[in-house]
Amino acid sequence: MPEITIRIPDDIFKEMKNFSDVDWSEVCVNAIKAKLYGLKVAKKVEEMLKGKTFAELSEKEKRRIIFKILRETESET
Repeated sequence: MPEITIRIPDDIFKEMKNFSDVDWSEVCVNAIKAKLYGLKVAKKVEEMLKGKTFAELSEKEKRRIIFKILRETESET
């Protein structure tokens, strides 16, 4: 498995040391997964908007996009 190095402010590191039972690598992995999920959803929304803004869509179009994305992302998890 690849390794990465992250830099964090000293004050946060000091707080982390108070919770030595926490697997901070796992916390980082979960944060990265959550960010990737959000980026994938945003990309799908952008593709489905076809140059429009969400506000320009009808309620029917908004529901269609939302439910389609929910179905697609649910199958990925």
